[in-house]
Amino acid sequence: MHSQNATHGISGPLFILTNVSQVGLQSSPFETRAQSPIAQANYKLWIEHARAENRRELERLVATLHEDCEYEVVPLGQHWRGKAEVREFYRGLWRGIPNVKLTLLNRIDAEDCIVEESEVYGRMEGPLFGVEPSGRELRYRVVIFFPVRDGLFTGERVYFDVAEFARQVPAARALLG
Repeated sequence: MHSQNATHGISGPLFILTNVSQVGLQSSPFETRAQSPIAQANYKLWIEHARAENRRELERLVATLHEDCEYEVVPLGQHWRGKAEVREFYRGLWRGIPNVKLTLLNRIDAEDCIVEESEVYGRMEGPLFGVEPSGRELRYRVVIFFPVRDGLFTGERVYFDVAEFARQVPAARALLG
């Protein structure tokens, strides 16, 4: 692809935005392209979940989940089942990276799930997923799969590159063996 559109004389970022709008792609990962009422409702559920997580409103976040929810950090084989364990998952995340932030890169809204791609960043000040803290700033990408049943999330399956995590957290290097 050339950096300049010969027919319109548009170049650089404006060219990219023009092409995005012409092919109908979302211009922001916070917008939804959901067509069905169910997918739109799932998008609204995700917004509620994300707001509660960003504000550290644990009970509001847990209210978006089924009683039998399950969280899984897939590359590490770790599981949390039920709302009580999921609360511990979030408390552990917030202790491990007290200033944790997620930058949303992309999201897909469907009738049976939401899929999110984000970048996680913050300073690792406490143990995280059983790994001793580095005390350093972290930045790594995650893909999170949120299955939906009857208008609530049944949990999250989190995927990330363990090698990238271990590159930044020396204590995590044992996970690569």
